[in-house]
Amino acid sequence: MFDKNAIIVLNKPTGMSSSLAVQIVKRTIKPNKIGHMGTLDPLGSGVLVLGINKGTKLFDEFLNKVKTYRAVFSFGIETDTLDSEGVVINKCDTNISLEQVKECCKNFVGEFDQIPPKYSAKKVNGKKAYNLARQGEEFELKTRHITIYSCDVLYQVGNNTFMFEITCSGGTYIRSLCRDIAYSLSTYGTMLAIIRTRCADLTLKQAYTLEEIKSGKFEYIEV
Repeated sequence: MFDKNAIIVLNKPTGMSSSLAVQIVKRTIKPNKIGHMGTLDPLGSGVLVLGINKGTKLFDEFLNKVKTYRAVFSFGIETDTLDSEGVVINKCDTNISLEQVKECCKNFVGEFDQIPPKYSAKKVNGKKAYNLARQGEEFELKTRHITIYSCDVLYQVGNNTFMFEITCSGGTYIRSLCRDIAYSLSTYGTMLAIIRTRCADLTLKQAYTLEEIKSGKFEYIEV
């Protein structure tokens, strides 16, 4: 049994929910308490901060910390989930250049009111938005005040597809940012991939895979 009050930085794999990743770590190290501090969608990978035992009391502190992501945005197409796992709902012919995207990103640094994706865990009258969306119900989500500290285009991946690096406040939806950048470019946008590289001062270099944790080859931060 793991009896330390600690933080473990997990490198969550793509294709797995954050809650399932937590359960795997729980079965492996058997702490009294465990929880994650800031959900990553199943599509996302990278830094998932785990609070162990009394480390879970740091939830609010980490949830609101600055985070950095690398994400691939593709323009000319939009899905209902705003990512590659959704159904295409909008499409148009477009030809977006690297220079256009770089210029556009200058307008997305600062404080904004952002509309979360309808396929998200945000609650509407006590019900999760993604459940309502799957049932085909019509609803509106309240905006959330966020801060984008930097929004950089690193390079072009392919036709209308670019790699971004974004540093933002907790609670920011990168999928929504993709949508909003696309709209400002008079097109549609969908996020194809995302990795969280930093949460507060914890980075991917400090993160351990599930395989490393299962084999006991990991370190923890005692709190």
